Amino acid sequence: MSTHDFGIQHVLRKETLFAGIRQPIHSRDELPPRIEAVRSACGDAIAGPLTHIYRFDTPVDGFDSEIGYPVSSPAASAAVRTHTLRRLDFFAAVHRGPVSSLRETTGKIIEHMNRVGLASELELVEIYHQYNPKNESENEIEVRVAFLAWPEIYYQQLQRVLGASLAEEIWAGGERITPYTLVDQRADWVSRSLQALKQASSQDQQFDILSRVALVRPAEDTEKYRAIYESSGGSVSAVLDAQHAELSETRTGGWIDPPYCDGRVLHLSKVAFNREAYDRAETPHHLRRAYCFCSLVREAAHPQIDPIFCYRAAGWARQFWEPILGLQFTRCDITHSILKGDRFCAWDYHLPQPG
Repeated sequence: MSTHDFGIQHVLRKETLFAGIRQPIHSRDELPPRIEAVRSACGDAIAGPLTHIYRFDTPVDGFDSEIGYPVSSPAASAAVRTHTLRRLDFFAAVHRGPVSSLRETTGKIIEHMNRVGLASELELVEIYHQYNPKNESENEIEVRVAFLAWPEIYYQQLQRVLGASLAEEIWAGGERITPYTLVDQRADWVSRSLQALKQASSQDQQFDILSRVALVRPAEDTEKYRAIYESSGGSVSAVLDAQHAELSETRTGGWIDPPYCDGRVLHLSKVAFNREAYDRAETPHHLRRAYCFCSLVREAAHPQIDPIFCYRAAGWARQFWEPILGLQFTRCDITHSILKGDRFCAWDYHLPQPG
């Protein structure tokens, strides 16, 4: 664990045995009976403080909530699930006071993530070191926002595809990049590394490496759409239509560049990070800031980053479509990219052909 001048800590959660009740909530008022049930089920096996986990991009009505404890052994209750929390990096800050103002502390962590150009890993954790609902001035709650420590994952993928020697050359300078490296310095290193990667690899290798350096997509989201694919008799269009209908109800406003599949190519694109700002944007700078979910590209002042960086975003869709279609993509073309002056990012995933 390390601490930054802003009071934001970098915390690594190792694999942790955890017992909790995971059910959607609409209000924190639903938590007290669950807390009592978990506490009773875990008993002497409790090995850490009360912990509340929110997960995002899962298909639930309300907030995807899990309340529970780190434990030394499984809980003896059908209502409480014991499982292993995955290894994950977080930015953390301590919140003191009422739970109603927890958003302010979370906001400070998000501001830090923007300063350093790192993206959330879709998990928000509240650890109740001291929790007194009757006297909230005594509360001491550690707020943790997960982030993707992608430079290290990038290095691992370079080694896997290109070998140790080439990986070392391409990743040169990466050992100096930390969770506190500011976004423009981080973008400069990314630019240099990608230029070295392009000189030492093929396009298919670049896709293989960078698409594996993506946020981890919730399996629940994929399972929902796989059911649609199967019930429609294997219709890609049915999945795309369902996605578009759901996205149209959110602030993303649906697709800018409509996806399609012609049997040989699955053409996919992204929605805008902020659709209202995107529709108003008149300059490349404002367009980039409104469109990109990638905080590195969105927050850097003048990112001179090769468009192959957008293979990282291609990995988000790869995690979705490969389990649905029951195949593995080996070739993908970046057809549009904000980084090369287009108004959106899009990819052609080539479907394996028989024979």
